[in-house]
Amino acid sequence: MMKQILFPLLICLAFAFLLSAELAVGDSVSKALSIRIDEVIKKAHARPLRSDVNTPWVVMHAVVAFENDLEVFNVESDGKLNAIDYLTHHAKFEGKLIYQDVKGVPTLKTRGKGDKSFLIQDHVDQFLFAYADAGVKLDREIVSRTGKKFTVQDKLNFAKKSFLEDQELGWTLVAVSSYVPFDEEWKADTGKKYRIEDVMRLAIQRDPRRETEGGPHHLYGVAYALRKYLDQGGKLVGVWKDAKKYLDKYVAITKDFQQKDGAFSAAVFFRSVRPRTPRQLISSTGHALEWMSVALTTEELMQEWVLKAIDRLVTDMEKFPTEVFSDGGLYHAAHALRRFREATDG
Repeated sequence: MMKQILFPLLICLAFAFLLSAELAVGDSVSKALSIRIDEVIKKAHARPLRSDVNTPWVVMHAVVAFENDLEVFNVESDGKLNAIDYLTHHAKFEGKLIYQDVKGVPTLKTRGKGDKSFLIQDHVDQFLFAYADAGVKLDREIVSRTGKKFTVQDKLNFAKKSFLEDQELGWTLVAVSSYVPFDEEWKADTGKKYRIEDVMRLAIQRDPRRETEGGPHHLYGVAYALRKYLDQGGKLVGVWKDAKKYLDKYVAITKDFQQKDGAFSAAVFFRSVRPRTPRQLISSTGHALEWMSVALTTEELMQEWVLKAIDRLVTDMEKFPTEVFSDGGLYHAAHALRRFREATDG
């Protein structure tokens, strides 16, 4: 009887050991897994983008994943353009350039209640977030419908002036922690004054489950800003220490809700739910890995449970054509994998 119990147990332990060895070698990601990651990143990058097929919202997501290394075929000019140049100079919606000149401010149509999603900008500061995350310089030129030229700096100035405490904060945290010195104070149109740590304090008081897509973008903003702060010599005290505890809490929940095959819960932080389709798996697991790729240290990213999730994500990205996945899901997954490779010396 004891042999009947021990034999299956030993098989399971042996399989777990072999899987762990396949995914990591010592303190490094295994060569086999690294190659697989790089190949699916290339696969996502090779997906063609066209001005007559893909909305500015889609191109913006692709920029998050691939930064300056991306092109869009612009039908109007019958040629390929750098994706960031396309968004800032050429992208159109309903036949007009996406940037409007509203009282001297470079403004984008942002989705409101009842509006369709996935067209231009679904959230306040979302394009500014994309530019910041992609390393776009503040003097990058933006052309509006009137022909008036602006810069990314103008977008940042407007984001600071128009800041409201009840707006989504994840996108804004990435933007301000990229472009604004941590000791700088600015005054919003409400009359209140803020530093980045004030925005962080507001962010970590929120329940991520009430944020966009159940919280991954909110947590990415918190993790990104904390990482920027620490990289610049900041100390883990006060609100920054609280931010680390906040992130640790949701890392633990993510791990607790992880599926046996390595995928992360389709219900994010609500409960443990197995993704039902490849599309859902790429979205849920990719979004989770994206924020954790900046929330976790290199050593933490090398943990078996994280590598198992990476392997599961890569497996479905290998198996299915990119058309199977949602636009946002695909590009957030690719971004997560790129961040992971950078963090683990890829």
